[in-house]
Amino acid sequence: MAMEQRTVPQAEGTWADLNGRWFFAWRMAAACETALREVHFAMDQQRNVERTQALEKASLLLREELVRWLHRGEALDMIVERLPREPS
Repeated sequence: MAMEQRTVPQAEGTWADLNGRWFFAWRMAAACETALREVHFAMDQQRNVERTQALEKASLLLREELVRWLHRGEALDMIVERLPREPS
């Protein structure tokens, strides 16, 4: 006899889900910023032209990711700002 396992789908947009996505977006943005700083530090120390070009490409990709995560975090900020306030 097999038991049927049912899962109750959680409502999307719940506070916990929103908070988790907000936290993740800002942590990813921070990670991209840290990596971008390290790449730029490595570029300043680099003397090999080919390696510098590779680091420039990595810098461009990291900058694009940083902007993407910043936009996502800002969009989530706007959602949070529009949540109804609890009565005082």
